[in-house]
Amino acid sequence: MEKRNLKRIIHDLERLLNELKSEVYSDKEAYVHPWYEQAGNAPKRIHSEDDDGYAD
Repeated sequence: MEKRNLKRIIHDLERLLNELKSEVYSDKEAYVHPWYEQAGNAPKRIHSEDDDGYAD
């Protein structure tokens, strides 16, 4: 195969992938679990104030 043809195929595949991503990510309900909506859109992190010098 010629290098020019391979570059064209890669370019077309990248464009197709971008189109697919935009379709998937445009529908928030397809990838966001309802639990996150009720929990404030992010899991809560527990911060501790221990400074004992050891990695936690």
